[in-house]
Amino acid sequence: MVEAYARLEMHRWMLRDNVRNEAYRQAIMKVVRPGDTVLDMGAGSGILSLFAVQAGAAKVYAVERTDIAAVARKIIERNGFSDRISVIQNDLEEINLPDKADVIISEWMGGFGVDENMLAPLVIARDRFMKPGGKIIPGRVTALLAPMWVVELDDGLQHWRSQPHGVDLSVISELSADETVMTQWRVTPDDLLAPPQLMWSHDAYTSTLEEADRPFVAKLAFTATRGGGLSAMAAWFDADLGEGVSLTNAVGAPDTHWGRYLFPLNRTIEVRPGASIQAEIRCEPSAPGCCEMYWSVQVDDGPVEQHDTRPRRAAAIARDG
Repeated sequence: MVEAYARLEMHRWMLRDNVRNEAYRQAIMKVVRPGDTVLDMGAGSGILSLFAVQAGAAKVYAVERTDIAAVARKIIERNGFSDRISVIQNDLEEINLPDKADVIISEWMGGFGVDENMLAPLVIARDRFMKPGGKIIPGRVTALLAPMWVVELDDGLQHWRSQPHGVDLSVISELSADETVMTQWRVTPDDLLAPPQLMWSHDAYTSTLEEADRPFVAKLAFTATRGGGLSAMAAWFDADLGEGVSLTNAVGAPDTHWGRYLFPLNRTIEVRPGASIQAEIRCEPSAPGCCEMYWSVQVDDGPVEQHDTRPRRAAAIARDG
């Protein structure tokens, strides 16, 4: 029951995300043609399927593996499109469709694209269910990274080190620095210490299953364009939805439910203008909807600071069997 409620709350966030929804609506209206067959992969609450029939799709297959599929059925019925949208609650790998799709729609992006481990299912859907010459929304997703100062991150870590209530809670600070953060904290381009750089970019039409299943690794060298505190590496995505429509959760862009994805440091490092900032990010697919992360940062000739979520996950698996 708690898990089902958590999923519904997540979809409430997405349904309130006007930036996300309007970008997809515009792209679907431009890409889907009257009479098309559409596959909505990971359909969630079904809103993208509804956009597809509004654009003229004759048939939409809304595939969703979780119990939110029941909510999608009710929303679709309430809007009068049950005859044109079929909700299929199952894993994508387990289904067969009576028709190939002219268009595949999927909102598969995590905070920086691949971190929800949904690229592989998209490739499987494309290879199994898309007609030759079919279209995919989005057609390309690119991940970017930049060094950043985040005042809330600094304040939080300082709080755990301050012995609140006379209790040494510094272990919370140490554990927190090994956790990635998705947050709605307000950050601006002025908080960036250097321009963003590309980590990787995936073309939905040409990416292979081998590429989607292996770790995503970026090793980048930044030169600080201003001095200040470095407290995290910030990551985001740029998605090309097609026909000139784009969607991003970049720093400085309109707010979305994705917020900001941060790779925190143990403590703020003071950086001079012109300083070298070396960063490595490793995103390793581990389970459906999940990836494990490794990141390291080095400023000039200072020590290399390393963080890794994999040992914690391995310990949890060993503990829980």
